[in-house]
Amino acid sequence: MMSELSPSGEPAAPQQVGPALRAVVAATLLGAGIIAIALWAGRTVQMDAPAVAGAPPPTVVFIIVVGGTLGGLAAATAVAWTLLAPLASAYRRGGLSMVAGFATALAMLPAVFAEQVGGRWGLLGYGAIAVLLAFLLARGRSVPNSSG
Repeated sequence: MMSELSPSGEPAAPQQVGPALRAVVAATLLGAGIIAIALWAGRTVQMDAPAVAGAPPPTVVFIIVVGGTLGGLAAATAVAWTLLAPLASAYRRGGLSMVAGFATALAMLPAVFAEQVGGRWGLLGYGAIAVLLAFLLARGRSVPNSSG
């Protein structure tokens, strides 16, 4: 019996699709949650400084927001790589990890709506729910090893 090959030339492993998708979604939600919490922290720091028309935000706010955004994107990519460790193919693992990083940029967009509806607490709520869902999905993950 000959094993079917995927377009990358590796053995096809359809049993890995569901668990791999769950790992990517978990990593994406974690990254979006980190970014939303960083935005909440930036808004909280801004509360102490009076707004000046035409003035850029304080440096600490910039560092929190940009650092949190880059940290969330990096965390999503790294967590996806970690959760997908049972995959034998580094090509698939790396590609799916990059997808999680890019999807995080889309998953953070609802934070804008959360802030409009609930203000700073909307951001914190969105971040907390995203992180909680990420942990629940990651806890239930089990990517079958492709060598078996």
